[in-house]
Amino acid sequence: MKRQNSLVLLASVMLAAMSLASCKSSNKPAADASAQDSIPEVLKDVAGIEKFQTKLDYSKAENWVERPTEATKPVDVFFIYPTVTGFRDPVQICEVTDSEMVAGAKFVRQVQTSVFEESCNIYMPYYRQISMPKPGTDYRFVTNYLSGFDATDALDYFLTHLNQGRPFILAGHSQGSSTLLNLLENYMTKHPEYLSRMVAAYPIGFAVTKDFLERTGLKFAEGATDTGVIVSWNTEGVANKDAKNATLAPNGLSINPINWKRDDTYAPAKDNLGSLDEMTGKITVPGIADARVDTIRGSVVVTTAEAKPFAISEKEAIPLFGPECYHRNDYGFFFNNLKQNIADRIKAAFESDDKTKL
Repeated sequence: MKRQNSLVLLASVMLAAMSLASCKSSNKPAADASAQDSIPEVLKDVAGIEKFQTKLDYSKAENWVERPTEATKPVDVFFIYPTVTGFRDPVQICEVTDSEMVAGAKFVRQVQTSVFEESCNIYMPYYRQISMPKPGTDYRFVTNYLSGFDATDALDYFLTHLNQGRPFILAGHSQGSSTLLNLLENYMTKHPEYLSRMVAAYPIGFAVTKDFLERTGLKFAEGATDTGVIVSWNTEGVANKDAKNATLAPNGLSINPINWKRDDTYAPAKDNLGSLDEMTGKITVPGIADARVDTIRGSVVVTTAEAKPFAISEKEAIPLFGPECYHRNDYGFFFNNLKQNIADRIKAAFESDDKTKL
């Protein structure tokens, strides 16, 4: 388990190493016999890209990490896991039967996705994800293209066959969050009947930019209880102030996951309700991380000494993320605060005059 844990965390850290240059492309329909001609040049050398000529059948339980047989809670969450397949040579599209991906996705369910289980029915699909692309790849373009296949099909199946009209949350981390942002833009905005039931979207660990919001008309959270909004942050330390951090993007936004403010109001660690150490599964109360939003960089800055051992330390990663990046702990550092916030936003959604028809 410890080896798998390290693998998942490293994959989650490294997936943001790609270029964060924003490049808008349209989602592609499922491939047909001439699909090779429509594959973007950047993906033509990816092994297994032709797999998308075959659609996954999301009516089958085997294509879900979790799909409850009975919904026992009034709200659902649809969760997209991060990259769990690491670097491969050549870069490849990994089947849903890939043993490394299956094990990694199940581990993510045990750790990150568990933050939702007290409040939500959890729906978590398998999807054929790309292994770590080569450095310099336009990662946003790649995930935008790929999100038009399995992720779109899974979300569509969830909303049309499984959700049964309940309010829902959309969530992910890292590659999962990049994919989720594409689904918000290319699917959700085209289905206002579904968007009206979205309590919130949590694409944590991938930059949400002002340009994205202007383009989509979606709104970023302003506080702890607004609904129908995007909630996200990217975590780093003081030593990253002038460093490159590939999890960030120009005009990116973060909200403070302790005090739920958008400005630079400081939140001390004593107000952190509990941090999860993903390596041990232990929750420390109060949490080990403080938080302040750097409104220029669009990140959440952590200054506590207890957090420092959790910074990315791999020599190859530091030039990409800076000397003090906490990307792998975006969920863990603020685990209990996020759990409480999920419950608070759900309560607000039901109480809001605007949500009376949920």
